[in-house]
Amino acid sequence: MSKDPKVLHVVKWYPHTSDPQNGIFVHKHIEATSDAPLVLGFVNSNDKLEERDGIQIYGARRMSQVAKFGAFTARIALDRPDIVHFHCYAPDLLPLLWYARLKGIKTIHTEHGSAFLTTRISLLQGWRRKAAIWYFQRIDRLTSISPALSDGLKTLTNKQEIHRIPNIITLAHHERTRTPSSFSFCVVADVVFETKAQEIILECFQQIPQAQAELHFYGGGPDLERLQAMARTMPNVWVHGRKTNEEILQLLPNHDALILHSHYETFGITVFEARTSGLWAISKSTFGGAPWYDEGVLMADTKEALKDQMKSLIRAEKAPFGKFDSLSSESIGVKIHQLYREILG
Repeated sequence: MSKDPKVLHVVKWYPHTSDPQNGIFVHKHIEATSDAPLVLGFVNSNDKLEERDGIQIYGARRMSQVAKFGAFTARIALDRPDIVHFHCYAPDLLPLLWYARLKGIKTIHTEHGSAFLTTRISLLQGWRRKAAIWYFQRIDRLTSISPALSDGLKTLTNKQEIHRIPNIITLAHHERTRTPSSFSFCVVADVVFETKAQEIILECFQQIPQAQAELHFYGGGPDLERLQAMARTMPNVWVHGRKTNEEILQLLPNHDALILHSHYETFGITVFEARTSGLWAISKSTFGGAPWYDEGVLMADTKEALKDQMKSLIRAEKAPFGKFDSLSSESIGVKIHQLYREILG
């Protein structure tokens, strides 16, 4: 192909003023496709419209469907894209997909959302399920980030091949800015107990002799204050709040192991970023990213297994550095552009 197609990316998760970490996985996919991407975002915030170099991010918490449709049709008229690339399903994408098809524009959708995992898709019922089926069966190319997510999506669309485009892993830093006084565990995730299970990790940590380890939590969210209150009187436990992705990449080398023990994960980027920084990682075999794990990722599918793995690492040698070339920006960018070429024929 002599010239890259013009692609308009439509997103509901994307970094913005009040949450620079929001949808960083979507951002990485988009950045892998172009040095000057065209982006239209409707994120869940009350922020003012952010505009820069072909990127428009609306704080859409109080934005009507009519306003979203108007913003989309205006960008179609302005950019005249060859392809509209939707990222992460929401019912308000249906009229946008309908309009793109009406205009003869090819479409692709990349799904990251945990709502479509096989363990959770039964919660999608009624008109919401019918809307999702209508949408996914009319996209020209459907992609998901992991086999676990593809399995769930297959229950909604038996006519559509689901292509796999995994998340992109950014290499973390290797140099420490501080040296911990004991074995240092870290947790990098939004603080939402019902999803990310920080309280279980804290409970397991309490069963380790306190002088032998420390535990650091990074992330913001609705349960942040609860976590801070729980950790306040505990020795060697720190709650740092939300950090940007770049800050996390710099902080990871200061620790010895990362724990991701969510109830479910469509992928689990932090596991891989920790591994590229030379940390051990404790994760679950059921997570979407499991097919790409290396020998530095230890499995703990239950609370008892998590406690045992944490204890086993206290005297462990430093982990080897992980390397995931197939999850690089260059590798994933090539895969996405291959799909673009297929769509346009």
